[in-house]
Amino acid sequence: MSDWTERRASDARQHVHVETRIKVNAWLHVLPRQDGQTLHELESLFLSVAAGDRLTVEAVPSSSAEFRLTSNRPDLVPGNSVHQAWTRFTSAIQPLAGHRDFRISAHLEKRIPEKSGLGAASGDAGAALLLLNELHGFPLGHDQLLALASSLGSDVPFFLRSGPCIVRGMGEIVDPIPTLPRRWCCIALPTFRVDTRRAYMTLDDAINRGGASGMEPTVDLNAVVEALRTGTPLRGSDDARLNSFDATLGENTASYLGIRSMLLAGGAILAGLSGSGSAIFGIYAERAAAEAAALEVQRRISAVQTLVAEIL
Repeated sequence: MSDWTERRASDARQHVHVETRIKVNAWLHVLPRQDGQTLHELESLFLSVAAGDRLTVEAVPSSSAEFRLTSNRPDLVPGNSVHQAWTRFTSAIQPLAGHRDFRISAHLEKRIPEKSGLGAASGDAGAALLLLNELHGFPLGHDQLLALASSLGSDVPFFLRSGPCIVRGMGEIVDPIPTLPRRWCCIALPTFRVDTRRAYMTLDDAINRGGASGMEPTVDLNAVVEALRTGTPLRGSDDARLNSFDATLGENTASYLGIRSMLLAGGAILAGLSGSGSAIFGIYAERAAAEAAALEVQRRISAVQTLVAEIL
């Protein structure tokens, strides 16, 4: 998880560099809210992708806990998920006898844009929780970390694990599935961005107008897992809906469908929208195919950014 690059015996100063992770939702079913619920439950196949932001931390033992965060995106520092993770973690360990305190300076290099459905901020928070627990000598067990992660956001618990998982409930139920064969992901980032809260409002409106069944994935979750295991392209991929949020894109639907078609034409096992959007992913059996798809998307739509990374 972390790369401890320096440990000075004189003052126990520690430097660590962490490459955080993102996720794609290879399948996502958002359930209608029940009476009294303020949040939606979901069922989703989360895949961990070896791309993300970079978190650099310098920690020095101190008589009191201190934290300072900087970033190449200063506009994202106020209320940042990394700072929130430190606040929750520090509060959790304060009552523990013999707990350690550090003066921490952290720098977050943001590489993944926000409002893209890739969970970059959640990945940052999850990485920060794991790092803080390691730095402090592992005072919290997994269940305690999971509770902290759940309090930070619905995607954060997933980032305490590695490998593919089925995620349910409000994100707090994370069940690993057997490791998949080596797969590669091409992610296309269109110019439009999607606000998650607005996407849920649009989804609620669509459910109220047309019923919940019209927002459900048209492909069974088991079929998606099987396609990823065998490397056989998902049957009917051109018309398949893998994500409830497909119906919330409005004027951006044509752009989404066009990019998805390009990824499928490039030999993707499956392709779709990640989270509430806007990122569009294609999953491939070979890296060369993923890279070729990325080049084709950029050739045809120069404003679209792409990245290729391994699925962990």
